[in-house]
Amino acid sequence: MCNLASSVARVNTVLMQQRLLSLLADGQLHSGNELASAAGVSRSAIWKQVQQLQLIGLEISAQPGQGYRLSRSLELLDEEAILRAVSADRRKTLDSLELLWVTESTSDHLLADSPPAPGQARVCLAEYQSRGRGRRGRQWFAPAGHGICLSLAWAFPSAPDSLSCLGLAAGVAVLRAVRSCGLERAELKWPNDLVVDGQKLAGILVDVRGEAGGPLTAVIGVGLNYLLDSSTESAITGSGGLHPTSIEIGADGVLPGRNRLAGGLIDNLVLVLQHFERAGFDPLVDDWMAADYLRGRRVLVKTDGEEIAGTATGISADGQLLVDVNGKLRHLVTGDVSVRATNGSEAR
Repeated sequence: MCNLASSVARVNTVLMQQRLLSLLADGQLHSGNELASAAGVSRSAIWKQVQQLQLIGLEISAQPGQGYRLSRSLELLDEEAILRAVSADRRKTLDSLELLWVTESTSDHLLADSPPAPGQARVCLAEYQSRGRGRRGRQWFAPAGHGICLSLAWAFPSAPDSLSCLGLAAGVAVLRAVRSCGLERAELKWPNDLVVDGQKLAGILVDVRGEAGGPLTAVIGVGLNYLLDSSTESAITGSGGLHPTSIEIGADGVLPGRNRLAGGLIDNLVLVLQHFERAGFDPLVDDWMAADYLRGRRVLVKTDGEEIAGTATGISADGQLLVDVNGKLRHLVTGDVSVRATNGSEAR
């Protein structure tokens, strides 16, 4: 009985937080009485929930005698708006589209579930991830409502020949979605980042479960900075990650809808996965190389055992990074290295 009561209390708390954020999302000043009446709770309960929202990165100011205001307006996730941005053909492949308020990781959420049927996609988005995973054990930082935290599960009946390139293929899909929303300057940084003007916009992480020859399930996780505040920027750079940017910064004032962009990500990921399942990475290599941020740049490559300085010359057909080191071409395997483009002695 105690467990049931605790579960009900947690659900009620989540629902109240969602309701409160939806009321504050317009960025306007709302009195405590107004919020309490709309949520059906006391003013003291509103204050407690405001504190909880602040703990997940939201900047909410409390003005004595006047009320509460979110530091800026937010576009919260909306299933209908997301689906409108997915083409009819791709919508038919969606096994499910789940929108969560808070989860530890959208990818872990999908990995704990049963796989979708072959040819079907299972998608999960969250307003906030408490333990979002980045590459090499880093945490993905994004306050609630500020980023796009999306994971998509796809089942392969048999292992594709180019399975090691799946993350690169997903990068092409994310690039297409971002560019279709106006960020033509977006580029791909090997192996799993999108950058704008050399700053990180998005990261991709692929988890694979199953037998070596198949069947197997791939969960593609995408973390994308839609809005970026100063505290999140500091947390990212403090963790050792590439300096971040956001859709808002890169869009030069013409900000695409958050739900439209989420739908575009789903649409392009499904389309690329369909092509990848049939033909592997070969049809996507040219697209990837045309957007290669590192090509022609001096780079520092860190592996577990050595540091390699040279000039990036592109990628191979099987997705390896090619680096010219004093006239000798080195082939580096995705997932095992950390890459920093360099300008003289300055690494980034």
